[in-house]
Amino acid sequence: MSALFQTTLALVAVLLVIWGCAYLLRKLQTIRGGHSNLIQLKAISSLGPREKVALIEVSGQLILVGVAAGQVNHIATLEKTTDIDSSKGEASTPIPFNAKSWLDSYLKNQNAK
Repeated sequence: MSALFQTTLALVAVLLVIWGCAYLLRKLQTIRGGHSNLIQLKAISSLGPREKVALIEVSGQLILVGVAAGQVNHIATLEKTTDIDSSKGEASTPIPFNAKSWLDSYLKNQNAK
């Protein structure tokens, strides 16, 4: 056999071993984790080039978080009073939460500190 053929065969064998290990690790993580849907992204809205607000559901609670470059900040925990269609990112019925008044009071509290 030529050296080129042996090298190619060895490369293919190494790539197959790497692919097999990755496949097994993925399967083991799924089995060990079990509850892969504990955290669900319900909606996200961009506030600027690097700032976003995200509504996530964790164990049945809705949590509003602010996401900026290198940090995630908890904004509010909301009562789950409606189902949110995650494909559209919109609530089927309005959430009883006045975001403007809450944001105004939040900003006043932050400026007072």
